[in-house]
Amino acid sequence: MRSAVAGRRLVIAAIFAAACGPAADDSNVARGRGLQPANLPPSAEAGIYDAAVRAAFDVGPDLVLRAHPRRLARTEGYDGGDSLPSDLLRALRSRGVVRGSCNPMRDAPRNTPRCSGPEAGYVIRASDVFRVAGDTVQIYFSAERFGAATGPRPEALRFEKAYQLVGSGDAWRVIREGRVHERAP
Repeated sequence: MRSAVAGRRLVIAAIFAAACGPAADDSNVARGRGLQPANLPPSAEAGIYDAAVRAAFDVGPDLVLRAHPRRLARTEGYDGGDSLPSDLLRALRSRGVVRGSCNPMRDAPRNTPRCSGPEAGYVIRASDVFRVAGDTVQIYFSAERFGAATGPRPEALRFEKAYQLVGSGDAWRVIREGRVHERAP
């Protein structure tokens, strides 16, 4: 009888272990380690971007923001990343968060990048939105100053922050923020 109960327990433990699968190796994850992406509609994600922008900038009519065509990758650095969904870009534009998109171009590694158009501003870029717990989500948000297509370049500036937000639908507010420091090469 004991061996039958022990055998059943062993089978149940094996089933749970197989269902859970091996633990994912997230040792190379720099953004959202241990967190899963939240499945949110574009309007909600645009609301999260809007709250992050308002936490990072003094928003006014002279602030020019453009969306980077790629999300921040989960790994360290600024290379790579999935494409920004077109429906999210439309939601960001209709909400007035960005004036369009820009893949910033550099003519030298340390120069301030340029975007097409007559005005300078900031290219913003964010990670996927990650579910923390309950109604709390987390996003990694970066901004980099860009220059107009021609003319003088503004001084280079780039930063990245992590924001935790609460809310639902299109209404989100930042409850916690932290600066993300780049590692030296």
